[in-house]
Amino acid sequence: MFRFIDGTIGKWLRHFFFAIVRTYFGLFYNVSCSNKHLLQDLQGALILATHVSRFDGPLIAAILYTTQRIRPVVHYNEYNNWMQWFPLFVARAIPVSSPRTWSPERREAQKKKAMSLILAALDRDESILLFPAGHTRQQPAEVIAPHLSGARDILQTNPERPVLVLRLDGLGKFQPARYDYFWTFIGIKRGRRHISVDLRRVDDLDPNMDLATFNQRLEDRLNTPIAETFGACRTDNPALPAAHD
Repeated sequence: MFRFIDGTIGKWLRHFFFAIVRTYFGLFYNVSCSNKHLLQDLQGALILATHVSRFDGPLIAAILYTTQRIRPVVHYNEYNNWMQWFPLFVARAIPVSSPRTWSPERREAQKKKAMSLILAALDRDESILLFPAGHTRQQPAEVIAPHLSGARDILQTNPERPVLVLRLDGLGKFQPARYDYFWTFIGIKRGRRHISVDLRRVDDLDPNMDLATFNQRLEDRLNTPIAETFGACRTDNPALPAAHD
């Protein structure tokens, strides 16, 4: 019954709500997205993204919505924050982690439930947006703790899934803030903040690597500046120059 509702009236409501969310972000952010076309022919992809602000999940889901429906995986506290709940609900975000005040048994049950929801979504060929660092950036560079295994765990269960790296620039507090002149007509000099989003497909994240090596390689990919390319990445567009080391 849920799938029937989600595929009928839910589809219209979701599109309407996404239009609201995109309009809201469009008032404050001038977003450009490179290689968005890569998602056009990919189903059930795992998108691994930098986490520079609390708005990353709903912003990315809204920007990519017209290409493919993306389900963000977000921290429990972010999902239950009243400022973010509505756009995350619209995106059908999957909450992970749990409060430290919970008992170990309850926290473990929450972890297993979240992983089962992620794997079920991938089995339905829904693409998942995951922030491997597990929290918003507290320093200039993305840092993935050696013990965080979410991305590798998913790939070990679904080794054939396409993997994309998504990098955000211009949104986080440690990133340069540049603004357009959108609001000058009402006398406000500082307009919308420029945000750059870049998608790249990668083939060198082997889930059979030990966890520390896997996380370090992924961390290197996420910290590569958007202006640069990195080895073993694909654009799947022959009109673009080949990636190189």
